[in-house]
Amino acid sequence: MELSLTQRIIKLNKSFILFHTHSATREAIEHAINSNKSMDLDVCVDESENPYLGHSKEYYEKSGETQPETMPFWDAIELVSKASIPVIVDCKHYEAWPVVEKVISQIGAHRCLVHSFSTELKFNYEHNDHDYITEWSPIKKLAEIKNKFPTATTTASCKFLPSDLLLFPKYNEMLTKIRKILKDNQIDTVCLNVPDNTISDRILDFFLVEKIIPHVGIDNIDTSKLSKLYVGETDNLESASSSKSLGYTQIKP
Repeated sequence: MELSLTQRIIKLNKSFILFHTHSATREAIEHAINSNKSMDLDVCVDESENPYLGHSKEYYEKSGETQPETMPFWDAIELVSKASIPVIVDCKHYEAWPVVEKVISQIGAHRCLVHSFSTELKFNYEHNDHDYITEWSPIKKLAEIKNKFPTATTTASCKFLPSDLLLFPKYNEMLTKIRKILKDNQIDTVCLNVPDNTISDRILDFFLVEKIIPHVGIDNIDTSKLSKLYVGETDNLESASSSKSLGYTQIKP
């Protein structure tokens, strides 16, 4: 049986850095594939439940960002499915889960890191971003994905946590609660969405003891201070890990 992304990371005791992008153009996807790196696909649906790559209409209205140019949805999925790189399948709308399942089936669960913002991990501390209602799903959706696709990697995101969460013991109870929710729902990795420069080996160990791997944005921190396992994220394709380092081999045409 194929090993999941997290199983490969744990087996090899090797952190892996994923490529993060909102611009899933043909050029960007082909570059990621040809570079043997990874790809980030934001899965959303419109009012008619037609899938597209990107965030929700609500997101662009509230954030003021311009919706980026992307490939036609199923053309992009077909292109990625013919490769062998790991893929972030990021559910950006609570009505997009049926599409997400089809995407996992086509790409291959062992290559998919399935992400969602989880309602149970929504807090009320640092509101440094808008609250996009359409992006929230109950964590059971990720548990259902894991049950249906055992080799998929599930990733839950927290939001609006205190920015100093990882610095003071006063938050230990909150961290313990978060970890329990993740463990109870078979979540493989977690995005805490707190300042990356507050991540330490102590916090990595806190989650790794339950075989939950934290995500770390690497672009603005000194990763040499981290000796424990993590899933890194970068906006620069050149900084992303090679998929070959975890044993993903290119499929021959």
